[in-house]
Amino acid sequence: FTGKQVQRLYSRFKLLDKRDCGYLTREDLLIIPEVNINPLGERLIDVIMGDYGENNQINFKQFMYLLAKFRQGKIKSSITNYNTRESKLRFLFDMYDRNHDMKIDRTELLDVLKMMVGGNIQEDQIATIADHTIGEL
Repeated sequence: FTGKQVQRLYSRFKLLDKRDCGYLTREDLLIIPEVNINPLGERLIDVIMGDYGENNQINFKQFMYLLAKFRQGKIKSSITNYNTRESKLRFLFDMYDRNHDMKIDRTELLDVLKMMVGGNIQEDQIATIADHTIGEL
């Protein structure tokens, strides 16, 4: 990030840090409108806290690492590549793989489908979609 971008991100971080404690909690992140209305918002926060957080909190440095993952282009450091295609795919995969067994089973797929379509589709139709999806793999 450029210095100006870091300043803007820090301002955003401080705005989200309503208690002025130097870190964000899952509750702070869930009040972000784009996260709050996202049917996978809670899953997103779970992955963020699992990958970047400590004690269900993220500080500004961790916040920056998180945002760096979604920047265009490749960011390399002596430690790791932050935003490779693989790291982005791993992040998304982790949103589905709730039990961290490195595979997405029928139950996990059903859970995500239910979150995404809500009450718009009957459960048996969702189950059929999940079964067809798993059958194609």
